[in-house]
Amino acid sequence: MGVSTLEKKSYTREEIAQRIVDYGDILVIHSNKIYRLNSWIKYHPGGEMVILHMVGRDATDEINAYHPDHVLRHKLPLYYFGDVNKEGSDTYQSIIPPLQFNNHKKDLNNNRGLTAELLLSTDNENTIDATDQKDVVEKYRQLYSKLRTLGLFQCNYYDYARECVRYLFLAFFAFYFFTTATKSWHYYLSALFLGAFWHQLTFTAHDAGHLAITHSYRIDTFIGISIANLLGGISIGWWKHHHNIHHLVTNSPEHDPDIQHLPFFAVTTKFFQSIYSTYYKRILSYTWVSAFVIQFQHFTYYLIMCFARFNLQVQSYIYLYKHSNAPYRYVEILTILIYWCWFIGLLSLIPTYTERFIYLLVCYMVTMPLHVQITLSHFGMSTEDYGPSESFAAKMLRTTMDIACPTWLDFFHGGLQYQAVHHLFPRMPRHQLRRASDFVKSYANEVGLKYHMYGFVHGNIKVLGALKDVAMQVKLMRDVAKANIMFNLH
Repeated sequence: MGVSTLEKKSYTREEIAQRIVDYGDILVIHSNKIYRLNSWIKYHPGGEMVILHMVGRDATDEINAYHPDHVLRHKLPLYYFGDVNKEGSDTYQSIIPPLQFNNHKKDLNNNRGLTAELLLSTDNENTIDATDQKDVVEKYRQLYSKLRTLGLFQCNYYDYARECVRYLFLAFFAFYFFTTATKSWHYYLSALFLGAFWHQLTFTAHDAGHLAITHSYRIDTFIGISIANLLGGISIGWWKHHHNIHHLVTNSPEHDPDIQHLPFFAVTTKFFQSIYSTYYKRILSYTWVSAFVIQFQHFTYYLIMCFARFNLQVQSYIYLYKHSNAPYRYVEILTILIYWCWFIGLLSLIPTYTERFIYLLVCYMVTMPLHVQITLSHFGMSTEDYGPSESFAAKMLRTTMDIACPTWLDFFHGGLQYQAVHHLFPRMPRHQLRRASDFVKSYANEVGLKYHMYGFVHGNIKVLGALKDVAMQVKLMRDVAKANIMFNLH
């Protein structure tokens, strides 16, 4: 829990790095104060890994973005360890978290061989200095405060009342066409409405995962379990564990599970190096299978997205199996079992095996636009590493795009077409994101950052272009290898 109040002192950047290496201290900086989270990390509702990605870093904006005021006022101070001694500098220069450094230095295992000098190193040519981010950070915090004052972090439950009407409409027609079916296409129409029901429910499950509905951890978690687990067969716990990390290390090939899709996709040629995933804790092997599949990825993108829901369920069950200490694990397992009971029971009422199989495919594949939308926001964006001192706001705007659409289409996208705004303010209710986007655009212009917003068609073209560029590199490497073989033969 730290040292006594009388012993509190200030620590330089070098001393912080030394304590991390020598004592295994989990030190995180918030508002120039150091917090030692060794005794808390295993109880953190957001998972251990999100904290490990922040060790030694100034995580002020990340902590503010993800935690309610009562946590900042009452919980965080319990782990106060000391103050940052900036040694005359205006800003604290974050160090490389050991979790991320070990990824680049595979000879280091469990911090063996790790030194403070290595954590302090800035050998990345793209590394941004914290002083260069000062204006970006200050104005982001001003914007955050302004949007709170304007009430954009308050949930409008009238919006959810309208959505519940839509959910009931879709569920009713799924039930109606199923119970009155006399021909095969009646069942398939029911499957279409069931898939659309799942598609729409996912947006509210997403809100619950971000505690953006009631802002109560317990209440929103059970809302998420009721929607994701019971009605959809997907673990909300897995989604939160996975998604929280994605938000912090967005588009990092080594750390972000949302872009780690070998052998099906590679959004950057970095995956050709068989990089180590800190999320999956294994090497993502770039094999001949990967090379073959990836050269066609711009053609297979939409087809694979049709089956993405199956992957979400598989990943959910792997998570619940491996994480025996996951919050509400047994409740999640029970509700998923109930889901499979009612869904398999539903399928059993369909007359033939062929019709059952088609019903299953249709209702799962109808959710494809949701998976396209999620990947659309990141697959075509930057995957570069600008070092630990790149500001939270700069990283989110660099790695995420928004999709422009008419207001009347918000229901189809769930409001989450504003992914860049959502990444900047993850606890903001999604019904407020459109309104906040104008403020974000002004902020980006003021600080010299680019706010990426494209139309739906343009966004798709951008993603397909990025996938094609990587695919062409695979073909180029194959052609060069063939040429070398021919040359050696002659």
